[in-house]
Amino acid sequence: MFKYKRIMVIGCSASGKSTFSRRLSEITGIPVTHLDTLFWKPGWIEEDRDIFREKQRKVIVADSWIIDGQYKSTMEMRLERAQLVFWYRLSRFDCVTGYLRRLLKDIIKPAARSDITEGCDEKLDFEFIRYIWNYNKTQDKPVEQLLKKYPGIKVITFKTRKQADAFLKRLGEKYKTGSVY
Repeated sequence: MFKYKRIMVIGCSASGKSTFSRRLSEITGIPVTHLDTLFWKPGWIEEDRDIFREKQRKVIVADSWIIDGQYKSTMEMRLERAQLVFWYRLSRFDCVTGYLRRLLKDIIKPAARSDITEGCDEKLDFEFIRYIWNYNKTQDKPVEQLLKKYPGIKVITFKTRKQADAFLKRLGEKYKTGSVY
């Protein structure tokens, strides 16, 4: 049994957070919530901020959860209950190429995604690419400062997707042998 029951997965868009969160949920049995499904209505319409916060409150009062998503404006309310944070700190090149790969994959073979609201189809968005490109410059320091306010929370940082994959592989093997931490 994994000793951490309330887990956040944060980092830049297209870094691999949602895929990691789904796989972590499959291994641990802890339910995953993707913040994008709480924030976006069909057609990329933003949810009312108060309603978005209330939707998150309903998730974080539970005994166990994995919450995938950055949303710095509501991060502190999640940190108040979190025990573990996985922080994706990939290069901007890796995140932009991740976005472009996801976009291409969706064009070639559209598929339903559990991490985004139905009706929010991927599209080439240069403003979003600019956000991803500048993410490390604009978001890293504020997130570092916020995490310092919660020294009791374990933070595991991934600089590459391979590191995250290796972590999940080790965790899966520990689950199979019953020696989970």
